[in-house]
Amino acid sequence: MKRKLLLPILAGAVCCASLVSGCQKQSDVSAESVSAETEIQSQSIHNYVEWDGKKYTYNTALTNILFLGIDTEDPIENTYAPGDAGQADCIMLLSLNDETQEATIIQINRNTMTALDVYDRSGNYLKTLDGQLCLQYAYSIGGTSSSWAMKKTVSSILYGVEIDGYFTMEVSAISEINDAMGGVDVTMSEDYTYIDESFTEGTTVHLEGEQAEAFVRYRDITEFNSVEGRMKRQVEYVAAMIQTMRASGGQELYDIISPYLGNEVVTDMSAAELNAMSSYEYLTDDVLYLPGETVQGEVYEEYYLDEEALQDFLISVFYTEAE
Repeated sequence: MKRKLLLPILAGAVCCASLVSGCQKQSDVSAESVSAETEIQSQSIHNYVEWDGKKYTYNTALTNILFLGIDTEDPIENTYAPGDAGQADCIMLLSLNDETQEATIIQINRNTMTALDVYDRSGNYLKTLDGQLCLQYAYSIGGTSSSWAMKKTVSSILYGVEIDGYFTMEVSAISEINDAMGGVDVTMSEDYTYIDESFTEGTTVHLEGEQAEAFVRYRDITEFNSVEGRMKRQVEYVAAMIQTMRASGGQELYDIISPYLGNEVVTDMSAAELNAMSSYEYLTDDVLYLPGETVQGEVYEEYYLDEEALQDFLISVFYTEAE
């Protein structure tokens, strides 16, 4: 019940319209819940939330960018049959604070269990089923369509928090973009010699080519919950990549990725918005993870969110206490 109550609040006046377009699937709603949601929607007009006896307002200084890494070596385009577009193995939300010029990195587990929308070859909605979040990308036709579907579903998981843009890249682009920057220096936070013999703890390695892809992509599928170790490395790499751009003396993100746009990279962000991403101080020592637990499903690992803790998490990250 708390999920039904909180969703309209966090959606607020900011992004209700984007959610309504694809989420009208449940018809058996009780009169009690309708009444509660109507009351809460009246609060959202004033852009505030009442939570645990306190009032909060959405932090309008935040710009939230969804970063997706797709497990495919084929071009990103809107031509795939549903199921063939690849999976979103890396899912991060970069929350950029325009006032502090700091960026919070929120890692979202690819195995998060949620409702997924399935689309046909024309990109039209077919049905909804439950599954791992990473499959939402596969269940559309690739490219901008699948990225939009991921953006909508992640927003829904976060109770309607606005996502302002997306940046999607396929895995083969990692080594190419990495090398276009002249390589990226990453200090190994622990021993990763099982990936590459040079990845010893405490060593700073200048990643180039296949090394960069291995660092970001590798995981031992025979090891339970190995996805968490990969998520940690992905954060370390993204932070180092941004630091490399900042230290390059004017090398802009758009200039680096423009040769790959439409083929290995898709985004709904402008050149100016992309370039601005490298101007923030990324809080790599305080990476956030959505609260939950990994369990072994019948076939694959499944990550279940702690909904109670998640609601507290969202209030603390995206809202400020009203005066």
